[in-house]
Amino acid sequence: MNLPQKKNAQSTSRESVLPDDSIPTRRRISLAIAFPELPREFWSQVEKGIDAAILQYRDLGLTVRSVRSKDYDLTDQKQKMLELVDSGEYDAIAISPNDPQEMTDVIDYAVSRNLTVSTFNSDSPLSSRLFYIGCDYRVAGRLAADTLCRFVGRKGRVGLIMSYTNLQMQQKVTGFREVIGSYPDVELRAPLKLGPEEDTPFETFAEYFEGLDGLYVASAKLHLIASHLEAAGLAGRLALIGHDMNEDIHEGLKRDAITATICQDPFSQGYLIVKSLFEYLSSRKQPGPDEKRIKLELVTKENARYYV
Repeated sequence: MNLPQKKNAQSTSRESVLPDDSIPTRRRISLAIAFPELPREFWSQVEKGIDAAILQYRDLGLTVRSVRSKDYDLTDQKQKMLELVDSGEYDAIAISPNDPQEMTDVIDYAVSRNLTVSTFNSDSPLSSRLFYIGCDYRVAGRLAADTLCRFVGRKGRVGLIMSYTNLQMQQKVTGFREVIGSYPDVELRAPLKLGPEEDTPFETFAEYFEGLDGLYVASAKLHLIASHLEAAGLAGRLALIGHDMNEDIHEGLKRDAITATICQDPFSQGYLIVKSLFEYLSSRKQPGPDEKRIKLELVTKENARYYV
């Protein structure tokens, strides 16, 4: 692998610095947590979980630095990851890879440099990472399909909106298709694939919406799709399901523009990746199977207030 020259990382740091004499008999443990900038609301909730873990473990010698890569830019994420590895400043790195397959060589390179590497939110199972903290996205897709089919009365036509195809998206779509296929009276329209842009014009969706009874948004565009449905006068007439929770999605639920959303507990993802790496480095304790998996929770307007 041709490695780029080391440059100064442009990153957002979240560090807890201890006085030199605060824990004289304890080993200092330094972690770097790398993840993309988008979607901003999701990752800000992850950072709250990271901060909670820092607060819990900083007096035991933990320091943590969070590094965000630009948008969904794989090149930028690779560069930042290599800078972290080559700096020699960290005992472990946690990464949410933009593209799990493309990041395999970089993760393996980090491990070859005697760094502990784990993944969270998005896995890279072909790499030599130690463990993964996150959701089972195949189950997430299955949950979305079963819920959507029930909302449309187990018959009719449903659509699927997805973004660029990575491992996480593949798993969601696989699970979704598996369950849709078990409902003989539900027809699945060919998926609409969108780019990573934050704002996509209504014209992109206008024809796709026609004749649909339900729609699953597997990407991070649920609130955008909801606003377009409202503009088209389809809000409440077409069942809409997606992922995550933020103020825009909460408002969409309250207005019935969004039927339900599947929350992936971003706070716990941030908290558990720091906790798990700290415990591994300090005592070689790996998280158990139940600790690695993040719960999936179905949210409607009736219980949405508990998730914002």
